[in-house]
Amino acid sequence: MERGHDHQTEFSQLVAERRWLLAAQTAAGGESATSVVLPALDSPADSPLTGTVHSQVIVKRLQKLNSILHHGQALAATFAERQVQLTPDLPVPDNGRLDLFVRFPLLPQKAVFAIAFRSQGQSRVTYHEQKGAFYVRNRSGGLKPWQIDLFRRFALQEYWLRKQRPDLFGTSSRDKNRSAVKLLVLTGETRLGQHGDHLYTTVGEQNVLSVCNRVSLFVLREDQLIPFIQAWFTPRAALPTPQPNAGGRGSGT
Repeated sequence: MERGHDHQTEFSQLVAERRWLLAAQTAAGGESATSVVLPALDSPADSPLTGTVHSQVIVKRLQKLNSILHHGQALAATFAERQVQLTPDLPVPDNGRLDLFVRFPLLPQKAVFAIAFRSQGQSRVTYHEQKGAFYVRNRSGGLKPWQIDLFRRFALQEYWLRKQRPDLFGTSSRDKNRSAVKLLVLTGETRLGQHGDHLYTTVGEQNVLSVCNRVSLFVLREDQLIPFIQAWFTPRAALPTPQPNAGGRGSGT
């Protein structure tokens, strides 16, 4: 039986970064400030932010930290008996940061999850099948493609972590080759737009968008995250196997 690492230490580092950013933001005049000078003194070693930063960058980083801490700690509490191992905010060179890597090390149902928390403000996210891409519709009705290819981002992050951080996946050869279940969790006021029924799958009682473009990806609301993972540990025969979406059918974007 494996013993999980101390993820609380990693969470405490994120708490320290949040405190550091809030103090700098307050010193600059709060959220109304145009830019914020981040003090080098006591700066967290792993923070992606340094020097003088636009205030909106600070706001987005604080939102991300809040999401990681809130959901990470909830997962730790919910799955403590499964000895869940959580590694938050993993930097991946040239491919951003993976918000949360979650590993369940116990037999008979080992699993790993790669989780990205994303907010696009007050908007709706849709998947366009013909283009194999996500689009964002804002409050005024304007439509634009999601700036980052999330499928490529997930794939490259997993590839790099498998090569450079094999310890995250486990010790056996089967562990090291186990594919991560990839979850895009929409946070804040970002909602999922309407899609055809054929793009949804049911995991337990959770009806979630399931799309595939090079890699399979499940798209969830925040409140679906824990129920989805709980349902994942039902008998394997009941779990979905996402298939590449057939082209030629639009998603109503």
